[in-house]
Amino acid sequence: MKVAIAVNNRSEVSAHFGRSPAFLVFQVEQGQILHREVRPNDQAGASHEHGGAQAHPHDHNRFVQLLGDCQAVIGLGMGPGARQSLEASGITVCLLEAPTSPEEAAIRFETGQLPAGPRSCGGGHAHPHP
Repeated sequence: MKVAIAVNNRSEVSAHFGRSPAFLVFQVEQGQILHREVRPNDQAGASHEHGGAQAHPHDHNRFVQLLGDCQAVIGLGMGPGARQSLEASGITVCLLEAPTSPEEAAIRFETGQLPAGPRSCGGGHAHPHP
């Protein structure tokens, strides 16, 4: 199974999926990491469109293109647009309740110890919600 983790660096899960500079993609089988790769997020500088003069919308379909070979994506927080696009493409979204290492998150998900959660955003990022 391929699992993508939104990261700020190779050891820290990002609090906001769309703004993470990269995704660590792990090939995980039977609780073991067999392969890992880094996929840069070329939308890391984009923000959500909230009417500000400098707002640039994320292209959520580009996340699907970048991570479409993954069965799941994991982060600490994610906006509803990214979540809807990923889930519509058959990718499971899991948002962590607390920070953990990317490796541990991937293994816990693959072994069924980290179920997909119902919340769309969380993890302490400063993104406003209506």
